[in-house]
Amino acid sequence: MSLRVVHCVGFYFPDPIGGTEVYVRDLAAALVARGIESTIAASTDDSARDYFWESVPVHRYPAHVGKAEFQQLVRRLAPDIFHLHSWTTGAGLSHLRHAAELGIPCVATLHVPAPLCIRGTMMLDGQGPCDGRIEETRCARCWALGRGVPAPAAHLISQLPTWTPPPWLTRSPARRLATLASARTLAANQATRLQELARLCQRIVVPSEWVRSALHANAIPDTRILLSRQAASAAFGNGRLQPRADAGSRPLTIGFVGRVEPYKGVRTLIEAMAHIPPQTPLRLVVAGTGDDARNLRSIEAAAAKDRRIELVGALPHDGIPAFLASIDILAVPSRWMETGPIVVLEAQAMGVPVMGADLGGIAERVRDGIDGWLLPFDDPLAWAATMQRIAADPAEVAMRAANSARTRSDSDIASEMATLYGEVHERARQ
Repeated sequence: MSLRVVHCVGFYFPDPIGGTEVYVRDLAAALVARGIESTIAASTDDSARDYFWESVPVHRYPAHVGKAEFQQLVRRLAPDIFHLHSWTTGAGLSHLRHAAELGIPCVATLHVPAPLCIRGTMMLDGQGPCDGRIEETRCARCWALGRGVPAPAAHLISQLPTWTPPPWLTRSPARRLATLASARTLAANQATRLQELARLCQRIVVPSEWVRSALHANAIPDTRILLSRQAASAAFGNGRLQPRADAGSRPLTIGFVGRVEPYKGVRTLIEAMAHIPPQTPLRLVVAGTGDDARNLRSIEAAAAKDRRIELVGALPHDGIPAFLASIDILAVPSRWMETGPIVVLEAQAMGVPVMGADLGGIAERVRDGIDGWLLPFDDPLAWAATMQRIAADPAEVAMRAANSARTRSDSDIASEMATLYGEVHERARQ
């Protein structure tokens, strides 16, 4: 059966992209062999334009496009299935609603925690993993803490009645106080939006088990959820790297690649390096950039004082295979609940062991003691101790590298999605 699917995302190539866009690109390419035609509808800060990316048609629409214009685009694309992959201003719940109003069967994949968490991290009070249950007072307190409010005041804010500030107040100098005072309303709205997502979608696709558990905690039945794990692109190979001949005679190289933002945990690595004796044969290479200027400046200052730390800037996605081939271990010290991340799977596909935070999707993908190391997300001393130990033990690194391998392919995901699309389309047709 030939089907047409529109994949809606907040960003797309050739703009700077992340794991979601890589996933969509690979899925669209792999679906061709299954008779499914994909079209990308992606928001943009510029004007509308159409083009092809790797033979797949892409339609860019302004991020603040109105309902009528968006529905006009969707009608023109005439999909059998509308698949939402983002939770942004330019591609989110409202766009899903607009497509559903046209009678088009809808599917959504939760690539980020945002649909579940107003704080966006799924870290309860910033201290540890949350079970995902949206509860007004708990979520309001946690959100206020994330905004820098002291704990006693955050508790008081969580006890305030639900209240929506009038528009004029949100534009006044008191807007921050007004927003804080409406924290319970924000939490209540989060729950409402999640339930609307569930009503509008025939199925919700989740990349990790913890996301499914969080949906369960909000009374979304398992029959509406499909667990479909991610995969590394074919460019990352299907085997193991040859052991580097100079292993043991050079410093151990630990690499980080991704957004250099506080929630990605690069500070954990920087602080760990400060606790490791300078004579330890160890290098840290950080590839990426970020929008938090203060965070970037502190990392740059630390690198300037420690010759073992190298900052190489942002890499295009097609440059990541070469980067992974140049390091011994990939570090993923995230301080939030990742739904993936795909970079873990990319490293494993190339035979690069992963040193990751013991959170979320990382903990589901890295087998501690077998193909990597799982370490406390908030403990630089624990990271330092492990990094120092393995710098003196190339055999341990080699053993975990030998156990690192690809576990999923684009074809596996495409098969699951093709089956899902077929079921959803048939149900809608009946």
